[in-house]
Amino acid sequence: MRNSSRKLQLKFTIEFSIFFLILLAAINIYFVRAFEFDVYEKYMYKSEVFSNFFTQNQETFQSSKISDKQTLKKIANLNEALYLVVEGSDHSIIDAINIEVAEQYLYILNQTSDIPKSNPIFKVSLPIISDNMEIGRIYVGFNAAKTVASLQKTRFLIALFSLAVFILVTIITYLFSARSFKPITKLSSTLDRIIKGDKEIKIEYGRKNEIGMLAEKINLVLNQLDKSSERVKYLNAKLGVAFKEKIYELDSEISQRKKAELSLHRSEEQFELVFENAPIGMFIVSPFNKIINVNKAFCDITGFYKRELLGSHIKSLFDDFSETNFLSTSDQRHINYYDFNCEKIMVKKNKDKINVIAKSVTIFDHKSIPQHTIVQTLDITEIKKTQKDLMLALEKAEESNRLKSAFLAQMSHEIRTPLNAILTAVPILADEIDKDNEDAQIIINSVDSAGKRLQRTIDMILNMSAVQTGNYKPDFEPVNIEAELAKLAREFNQMSDEKNLQLNFRCLSKEPYIYCDQYTTNQIFQNLIGNSIKYTHQGSINISIENDENDAITIFIKDTGIGMTKEYMESLFSPFSQEDVGQKREYEGNGLGLALVKKYVEINNAEIRVQSEKNVGSVFSVTFKKYQEKSSNTENSEKLILRS
Repeated sequence: MRNSSRKLQLKFTIEFSIFFLILLAAINIYFVRAFEFDVYEKYMYKSEVFSNFFTQNQETFQSSKISDKQTLKKIANLNEALYLVVEGSDHSIIDAINIEVAEQYLYILNQTSDIPKSNPIFKVSLPIISDNMEIGRIYVGFNAAKTVASLQKTRFLIALFSLAVFILVTIITYLFSARSFKPITKLSSTLDRIIKGDKEIKIEYGRKNEIGMLAEKINLVLNQLDKSSERVKYLNAKLGVAFKEKIYELDSEISQRKKAELSLHRSEEQFELVFENAPIGMFIVSPFNKIINVNKAFCDITGFYKRELLGSHIKSLFDDFSETNFLSTSDQRHINYYDFNCEKIMVKKNKDKINVIAKSVTIFDHKSIPQHTIVQTLDITEIKKTQKDLMLALEKAEESNRLKSAFLAQMSHEIRTPLNAILTAVPILADEIDKDNEDAQIIINSVDSAGKRLQRTIDMILNMSAVQTGNYKPDFEPVNIEAELAKLAREFNQMSDEKNLQLNFRCLSKEPYIYCDQYTTNQIFQNLIGNSIKYTHQGSINISIENDENDAITIFIKDTGIGMTKEYMESLFSPFSQEDVGQKREYEGNGLGLALVKKYVEINNAEIRVQSEKNVGSVFSVTFKKYQEKSSNTENSEKLILRS
């Protein structure tokens, strides 16, 4: 027992020392990190001086030369900068201070980081932002030798102080535990003697502390053990009382059983009440196939009176009734009972036939012998009639859809054929007519514009019809969306130039590949870019490709056009919807463009979002899943290489 006390003492000392060791380590880390953070903030503040200088002197990135280099050198000397390198947006060096030092310390390979542990140079790389765009970048290096030396000295002093405190605390803990565990050792030796059989000994401890209270409790337990024989007698007496209580509980259980029988009788009365007033038809069949009870709702369905149905055979209720289809046999005594869960034809009193759904519930006794079967019937004659009418309506709708498709195909032929001839003849007529005849030229241009507008309208109607009827079959393949959008941007350049608009395109994704249907994807962005130019009178249209979360790519089309109201955006993708309606609407179009865009986005398993503000502009964003190229898929790899 004494060895156990010593082990406990040693364990207490070790655990307490470990706790202080962890606490001191946390304090050490905290103060070192605080010192590093202060130094880091100082260097970042100095770096922002250069960033602010170039933000205020943006002409440096336009002329590719620092206009006030002497001032910049003074700023570098004041802030103790070893070197400064300025890059443009295309990563080319515009100008530098001490470029040899910068290249010696490999300035371009390091971004802003923590205080260096061994390298005496603190390197910072900061972007120069203008109008939310990065127009350049600066690389600054500071001499951090004194800082690193000061940091090492601080770490050493804190570690030395922590070690001294740890040793002192360990010694104090050991001495304190030795004194604290001395009474426990004495108490343990006394208990050893009591366990060996010395019942007369008592634990003596004079102090009124926790150990003294424990000694008193142990002495009290010893006294209680001496009185154990009297306790046994007391328990025997109590056991006799318990037998009397059990007899009383048995009498109470008999009373409860009588109450249960009364409750069962009341339940039967309640069932009869519910059965009679149920809103659906119900009847009860005995094991001998006789009807023994019916409710009012069943009589209303069939037209029979209750007295006419009681005692009759169940087959008199159904048309073409076959017992073999509904009889089941109980496992005991081979007693048959009905098992309904089907739709049947029931014969009313006036010989009319009605459709009903019949469902049965068989009641068994405690020996699993059928007592009777409750059958529920629901008249569905009107429902069946409604179903038949719906089928006829569906057939008519399918016929109408077929006629619509035939009509569209016929109209496409009847309108497109003469329209193609007209559009082909317009340039010939334009060449034949005198250029000085302005009225004739206006008429020819109007005919050409109206013909093309009619052709676009027909194409959109046919495309919408193909999508809605499911006749369009997409062909998915890996596509370099950067190349496709660059080509579209070039196609729309002339249109934007005619309106004096800036059409900008940029790609911020290094792997702009998606898996999509190329035709519908091109149609999406043709509509979106065309709408942006159409509804923008001044400013710019910006097209950008950016990486999104979860291996996705998002294409943004942002314009400074007329924008849309929140009320109209709720029906933005509905067919034939336009915010500007009526005979005097300012912009041409049939309202099918964005409806087709929505359908094409769904075909490509993509997602489209819109942000717009009236008279400010709109931002359309379409998100595709990235194409994940697999090394085993040789065919797709070849397609990807050819397309890029």
